[in-house]
Amino acid sequence: MKKNIFLLLIITIFAFFTSCEDALETLPTGSVSEVIYWKSENDAILSVNAAYRELDGTGMVTLDAVTDIAMHAPSSSGYLYDVAVGTLDPTNNSISDYWSRYWVGVRKANDPINNIDKIETGDPDLLSRLKAEARFLRAYYYTMLSTLWGDVPLITEALDIQAQVSRTEKSKVVDFIISELDAISGVLPVSYTGNDIGRATRGAALALKAKVALYNGRYEIARDAAKAVMNLNIYDLYPDYEKLFWYEGQGCEEVIFDRSYAVGYAYTNYISRSASSLGGGSYIDPLRSFLLKHEYKGETDPENEYAGLDPRFGYNVLYPGAVMPNGAIYNSVPTSTTPDRIGASEDATQYGFNVRKGIDWAADGSNPTQSTLNFILIRYADVLLMYAEAKIELNEIDDSVYDAINRIRTRPTVEMPAISANKTQAELREIVRNERTVELAFEGLRLFDMNRWKIGAEKANPAQGIRYKNDAGEWTIFSRGLTRSFRADRDYLWPIPQEEVEVNPNIGQNPNYI
Repeated sequence: MKKNIFLLLIITIFAFFTSCEDALETLPTGSVSEVIYWKSENDAILSVNAAYRELDGTGMVTLDAVTDIAMHAPSSSGYLYDVAVGTLDPTNNSISDYWSRYWVGVRKANDPINNIDKIETGDPDLLSRLKAEARFLRAYYYTMLSTLWGDVPLITEALDIQAQVSRTEKSKVVDFIISELDAISGVLPVSYTGNDIGRATRGAALALKAKVALYNGRYEIARDAAKAVMNLNIYDLYPDYEKLFWYEGQGCEEVIFDRSYAVGYAYTNYISRSASSLGGGSYIDPLRSFLLKHEYKGETDPENEYAGLDPRFGYNVLYPGAVMPNGAIYNSVPTSTTPDRIGASEDATQYGFNVRKGIDWAADGSNPTQSTLNFILIRYADVLLMYAEAKIELNEIDDSVYDAINRIRTRPTVEMPAISANKTQAELREIVRNERTVELAFEGLRLFDMNRWKIGAEKANPAQGIRYKNDAGEWTIFSRGLTRSFRADRDYLWPIPQEEVEVNPNIGQNPNYI
């Protein structure tokens, strides 16, 4: 399929419904005539279900590998290695893939939004809810588009094939997103049952509003939207941090919105990011800089820097000496004889760490590439941290700020010391930022945080891996001598794909991309 929004926006919707990757039923293979479409509730259900198809999934994890906390494995331009090292250009295939998928999502969402009202018979409440779901999904896709590319075309209807669309100022796109979420939050239900579980809820709309507002410095809106989620009184932190990302935590009280997967369609495949000895491909390498973000509960051990560390590091990362999900001891040091030795193969870690988060070995170990774990896109811990950050930026520091942060830090299975009172605004700003890094690691949010905080240059520090003892018995920090680059005048936005610029010169290009 040619990857430009102008063709995507006029291709009939049925061309996109030829496959399914989640538990929501989509339209069957083949085309359906417009003459018989938009006649029944089921037409609306199938159309809206198809709009869920383009939601982000475990590919979000990859976005952390272009930040300061992880590194993408060397690969072809079809991946994000170029973004990771700072050599991104408009011809990058992965950038085009993200761009195209989100625009397909916009197109799929616009279709039911503009046509559901044509259905003359059916349950009006159901049809209203379905339309609200489609508006939520469009708001989600526009949040991603505007966050990654800045100014983007604001398209709410199908376009003529000759349309030469210009970009809309980002602030106006954000205005649109927030207004849409305001309009639908009262229509969407608080929860679902049965086969409808996984659809957009009121909490999801409010949480997405908080997110897009926070990302754009609209702190009052972010504060109030996050507080509205809290006031629904249906969400809470799951007591087991590690198992939150296993089947046991699927659909629990912490999950606000996730991407569903179903057996026989497509799979989460968390293992592909993990250790070679588990069958993984190690194409996301956590870095030492992520380790250094973690606090210690007590005194440190010079012979074991992992002892006493914030336990979230061990839940998220495999490190030398850690017990792997299959019960073996992870050993990636250069003298290791295991498949996990640094650089032992193309599938082995390049820096000595591997991702552990999301690997439910007891359930998936017999066939780990076919995991159907849902991927969490929005969870309650994120909402608490968004609330705290918005309040801190507004300098409205009160007990509710400390409570939001400390509820996360003192979660059972984490049990880090609570943050004490009387911190300055600057101190709390650093605390909440670090807490987001540790708590939300490998969920795809670090890139957006770094960009909005304008700390992208921190990625340009040398990429370092594990600490180990060399043949002389001296502690050594593994390095491949790679120092990534970052241009503040360019890299806070991704480039518009070159093929888009060629098809429509009106769309222009983001600054300083050649």
